[in-house]
Amino acid sequence: MMLPTVISQQIIDNHLANIDILLPADLLWFRGHFPTCPILPGVAQINWVMHYANQLFGPMPVVKSIDVVKFQRPLMPDDKVILLLNWDRANDKLTFKYLVHGEITASSGKITLCQ
Repeated sequence: MMLPTVISQQIIDNHLANIDILLPADLLWFRGHFPTCPILPGVAQINWVMHYANQLFGPMPVVKSIDVVKFQRPLMPDDKVILLLNWDRANDKLTFKYLVHGEITASSGKITLCQ
């Protein structure tokens, strides 16, 4: 499986979203990355940002650039995570943050989309 388990999701004012997810140990992304200590690759995190933005906010423009991304804590099998999305339509900016256990920032970033 490529996507995490969604526990709940909430959209606020048509531009903010909170998605509570669980990272099952059998996610395809964990295989081989790394064999003795599996972590979720950054490319998977960006992929999920775009997937859920498209699902919750409607079709998104394509990615123009990934301006700022910080990986501060690895996301590991069985972590419970909150993905926060903020879609600034006027400036074509999508910001995100992954929180582990609802409070520890694992990663965050800003994506510029084409107009």
